[in-house]
Amino acid sequence: MLNAISFYRVSRWLYLHHIPVLPKLITLLIFLIYNSKIPYQAKIGRGSTFGYGGMGVVIHSKSIIGVNCTICQQVSIGG
Repeated sequence: MLNAISFYRVSRWLYLHHIPVLPKLITLLIFLIYNSKIPYQAKIGRGSTFGYGGMGVVIHSKSIIGVNCTICQQVSIGG
């Protein structure tokens, strides 16, 4: 199922493999579809999920989120 975390995982993989343009495009796609800012630079652990597909979630690019976390809608992480 396609949700914000799936798009994030793809963009993160591309970023870690030094593919320059596609992660930025996927981040823009996440913003347009889910109204969320989930940057590929953030570290989100395995098994973490977003409630309601990640609608309205804002995460700072230097955030580190642990394993198996659930982040509900309209949540901001970072400062």
